Amino acid sequence: RVLSCLHSYCVQCITKLHIEDTTFIICPTCNHSTTLPTGRVTSLPRNIRLSQETKLDTVLSKVTSSSSPCDSCDENSPIAYCTECDQLLCNVCWDAHQKLKLLRSHSSFSLKEAENMSRDRLIKMLPSSYFSSSFLSRTCPYHDDQTLDLYCQQCIIPVCIKCSGISHKDHPVHQVSQQIIQNKEEIQQSLEQFQLVNQNLKKVIAAGEEMKEKIKARKNEVDTTIRQAFAKLQHLLQQR
Repeated sequence: RVLSCLHSYCVQCITKLHIEDTTFIICPTCNHSTTLPTGRVTSLPRNIRLSQETKLDTVLSKVTSSSSPCDSCDENSPIAYCTECDQLLCNVCWDAHQKLKLLRSHSSFSLKEAENMSRDRLIKMLPSSYFSSSFLSRTCPYHDDQTLDLYCQQCIIPVCIKCSGISHKDHPVHQVSQQIIQNKEEIQQSLEQFQLVNQNLKKVIAAGEEMKEKIKARKNEVDTTIRQAFAKLQHLLQQR
């Protein structure tokens, strides 16, 4: 998290610095005092860049480590990594993972593939969500042990399962992943409508420019006709 002096520390360290029953923290580096917005350490803003790097290093270390057990059964050696579940899976658990309709579409790769990959190549194997602030902010601000896996359609915010049964009780909720798909579809529709309007607008502008050129050409013709007529009249007057 980031203190008001712009120094960053992990939540565990800041929690140790926080004196009970106080609403501020003294930075151990510069002694600057930072007020906690809601009296909670977790209310401090995240250092997104540092969090991304830390999370990325953790994932890469996990994938390339030969001593890590299967995250599902804690018994067998893993053979694959599911990027969406953030889990190393053994052969048995991987087969079970693939049989579930809800999970089989998850992006993943085998650890054998990752053995000889460079860091840059491994990073490209991870989904783009790993590098977004949303991936780093999935913890519920009211329940530290819960993630924001649900979406309240009435309040238009992501919520955890505990919040859905308390402060959002009786509100229509569905999976965040479902809401993401819905939002993407709406954005795509809006983008297509914008492109159509933009094309029509370009046609109108082009037609306007064409009309402008025609009017300009007609004006020049009229000006020429007037000058010629004036010249003729002037010539007739001079002859008299």
